[in-house]
Amino acid sequence: MRINLSAKITLFPEIVHNSVVKLTKRQYLCIMKHITVLLFWLFSASICAQQTIEALEHIYQVKKGDTAYRIALNHGITVEELVGANPEIADGKVKKGMFLTIPAPKAKQEPAFQAAAAMQPASIRTAYDHVRVAVLLPFEEDSKRAAKFLEFYQGFLMAVDSVSTGGTSVEVYALNTGSTAEDIKQVLGEPELESMQLIIGPADQTQVPALSAFCQQHGIRLVLPFANLSAHTGTSSTVYNVTTPYSMLQQHVSEMMANHYSNRNYVVLNTETPDEKGKHLIDLLSTQLGKKGIAMRSMHIDGDDMSYEAALNAFRENCIVPDNTNIKTLNIFFSRMKTFADAHPEYKITMLGYPEWQTYTSTLLNEFFRFDTYIYTSYYRNPVDPRNKAFEKKFYGHFGKELLYSFPCFGMLGFDLGYFFMNGMARLGDLFDQKQGTLKCQPFQHVFKFQKNGETMGFLNHNTMLIHYTPSNTIEMIQ
Repeated sequence: MRINLSAKITLFPEIVHNSVVKLTKRQYLCIMKHITVLLFWLFSASICAQQTIEALEHIYQVKKGDTAYRIALNHGITVEELVGANPEIADGKVKKGMFLTIPAPKAKQEPAFQAAAAMQPASIRTAYDHVRVAVLLPFEEDSKRAAKFLEFYQGFLMAVDSVSTGGTSVEVYALNTGSTAEDIKQVLGEPELESMQLIIGPADQTQVPALSAFCQQHGIRLVLPFANLSAHTGTSSTVYNVTTPYSMLQQHVSEMMANHYSNRNYVVLNTETPDEKGKHLIDLLSTQLGKKGIAMRSMHIDGDDMSYEAALNAFRENCIVPDNTNIKTLNIFFSRMKTFADAHPEYKITMLGYPEWQTYTSTLLNEFFRFDTYIYTSYYRNPVDPRNKAFEKKFYGHFGKELLYSFPCFGMLGFDLGYFFMNGMARLGDLFDQKQGTLKCQPFQHVFKFQKNGETMGFLNHNTMLIHYTPSNTIEMIQ
């Protein structure tokens, strides 16, 4: 892996406990600290010694499972203050048996921050300078999807690099989760996880209940990029569901078409192979158009020119909606429609299609352009965007491999998600949940519009957009 990160990256939890302090040095420091405390006690009557005692409050012996973050948290100080009093742990690593000086918490703030602090309760941090994140996915699984999860993590590391460059310290733990409920319970036994500020994962729905309960118990934000939290899998007020439900997408796009494109003649393309997604979209669209007094027409894919003319309108745009997502349907229809359009140029044709159609662009892009196609989706990767080309080049430079050909692109998902949450938490601190909707990001692929999903179901990504392939061979993103 050829990536230069200022963050602490560990693929295996046991690495966290490796000590870099030699025994002789530890003994020496221990002796010196005890001598220092003794001297201060003997001269405690001195004002100078009294001030020093306050600054050097007491000595703490590290216990099994302790981390620098947990020790600092338990004593009401920052990690930076702990390291400042104990230069031997400059790398942030502690080991059982070590003796650490615990400085007294700072009682006063710097004058420059007093006015800002007065505006917020003392317990609320409006920014984080250090973010601790765990990524829990089945990295060691022998499957095709494991390669996608690895790419997701690599894209996430690129986001870590970007956030760290902005001045925020990021500490990342990546743990293999397996795929069962028992596997995730074992992973949750790792002591470091309790002190995380953000956990990303898991991949499997069966692991969601235990992980969401763990995060709720310890006040950790949980981001679900692949699985979903539902009433059947648990409750959590700080969970973020990244995947927009298909039914919600269809509801949103039906409302968008009825509200903004109601002047069109909507025509259902009937086939011999309708599917549930097609049926549901047509039902919703018919309902929304019906509220405006607009009835949908229909025509059969195998109909002749006369039946096509009967369904279409020569004086309005005709929006054709197939009743399934199948590429076979598109191949047949486009073949027939080219002949019809050449013979009847007076008819203006547009298409409304499904997220799956993004996977057909390698073979049907010209047809999408010619027939003014709209595809609804919650994510989009523009293949001709210079920014995306630059991302692909940078990814190759870091990891020595091309991005996988997949929809969505998992590397870009990892980056977009990682940057949104880590940069957002760094800027908003404890107010992230209330103010994340104000964040302005320029993603490569995924736009996040999280809204509260009930009091106990956390946040749900409501993003829905139309990708418009215009007859002038341009691509528009409509939100």
